[in-house]
Amino acid sequence: MWVNVDNLVFSRNNRRPIEQDEAVGRRAGIFIALGLFATPYVLRHRIIPGSEAVWALNPLVLLSVAWLLLYMLGHKYSMSRSVSVVRFVLFAGLVFLAFSTGMSISYLISCLFPLVLLLIVIPETIFPSFFEGFMRVLNVVMVIIVACAACDVVSGSAVSKTFTAFYGSASLVSMSSSGRLVSIMGHSLLTAEVALLYFALSHIANRAMGIRVNQVLVTLITAAVVLLTGSRSAMVCLLCMFILAYSNADNIKYCIVIIFGLFAFYLAGLFDTMIDRIMIGIKTGDMTSSRNIQLDQLIAAGIIRYEWFAGHEFDYSNGLLVIALEYPLLRFAFSYGIAFAVLLGIYLFLLPLMQTFRSLGAVPCGLLALYFVHVNTYSSICSTQDGMLQCVIVAWLFIGAARYLAYLQVSRSTEPGE
Repeated sequence: MWVNVDNLVFSRNNRRPIEQDEAVGRRAGIFIALGLFATPYVLRHRIIPGSEAVWALNPLVLLSVAWLLLYMLGHKYSMSRSVSVVRFVLFAGLVFLAFSTGMSISYLISCLFPLVLLLIVIPETIFPSFFEGFMRVLNVVMVIIVACAACDVVSGSAVSKTFTAFYGSASLVSMSSSGRLVSIMGHSLLTAEVALLYFALSHIANRAMGIRVNQVLVTLITAAVVLLTGSRSAMVCLLCMFILAYSNADNIKYCIVIIFGLFAFYLAGLFDTMIDRIMIGIKTGDMTSSRNIQLDQLIAAGIIRYEWFAGHEFDYSNGLLVIALEYPLLRFAFSYGIAFAVLLGIYLFLLPLMQTFRSLGAVPCGLLALYFVHVNTYSSICSTQDGMLQCVIVAWLFIGAARYLAYLQVSRSTEPGE
């Protein structure tokens, strides 16, 4: 018997034992999370130096996805021709524009190839354990990061300085010297992004996946990490996430505990770095680290110009150009044309938001949107690292949760006697 759900067709009769599906899903989720958070690009490149093209794709994530796909070949499920056709057409358009505008091999691997994941549907017998396995690793990673952050506070940034010395990056030296948290992820903004996705996915785990989550603990861990990274954009996004997640009257009791926790953070000095960076932004009259100023100047000078179906070579040696085009969609539009940026925005951001809103509601959709907002404030997803892969996997998990919840609703409504 088949149950039609949105753009999926689920089978109630599985070819394999449910225990086997759950074990495979859990292991795949664990290994994909380990690939993202335990073997990030900066660590892979440091341990085994190579060209950007060599490490542009995360090998552990690639092997885990390939293994999951091979296992899923025996599943009785299929995609309908509604939303899936739209995604295929958009992806085909992105591939065509990428090749026609001369996208490099490293960018094809790191920025285009991960988008294939959004075409993959994980069946209802695998997804819950897949999500659980991913969250299990993410919980451990966040505990490790917050433990390192606590050591930083009491030791004068000793942990951040250790990671900075190990990675040997000039930008990390600047961050650690200014008191910003540097973790295994490297850049402070990447660490802040992991904290935001942790908060958003924990909400989905509790709301849609039936996984018990300590909301107060998740909130305080996220706040501590974001505060110590000194990311102003992440702090604004997290504040909006708090308001969304705790807007229900039933959550007032949590808010009181969280406020006391944040006050304790203030007394411990966790707000110092964030306050210093905000004051610097106020004094300079620019809260975007001069990105908007440089963008306006380079557009006025004619250095930055946009065309619909043609791109321009991006000069990474031009520091002002790099700063001005920190915003990913603007950099994609400059390098590969406006059409490429528009298709990418629809494919990666708009469609997942629409599907999340339709099945999970306004709050999860808002959390995903705020995560996307932060992602679009710096150049992570348009670099030859794991930024695009991480963003796609987060969107993939939200879409999977939306599909799974829709499956549960339809299957319950079709049970005998209802």
